[in-house]
Amino acid sequence: MADSLCGRCHATGASEPSPLADAPPFRTLKRRYPVESLAEPLAEGLVTGHPAMPEIQLEPAAIADFLAYLESL
Repeated sequence: MADSLCGRCHATGASEPSPLADAPPFRTLKRRYPVESLAEPLAEGLVTGHPAMPEIQLEPAAIADFLAYLESL
């Protein structure tokens, strides 16, 4: 899911750079935010201030899987 929804801009793996230089690699997110704090924005619709990022809204099971994935990086 991370690759298909986010991989166009964010690095989703353990070491590669993000395709879009301004997009933080997912492996760094847990250093920047408590991963569990992302659950609510993902459920309500994660929106950012730049037009290149689509609105992301996930179902509870997908959120749990995504947060576990972020923790595993």
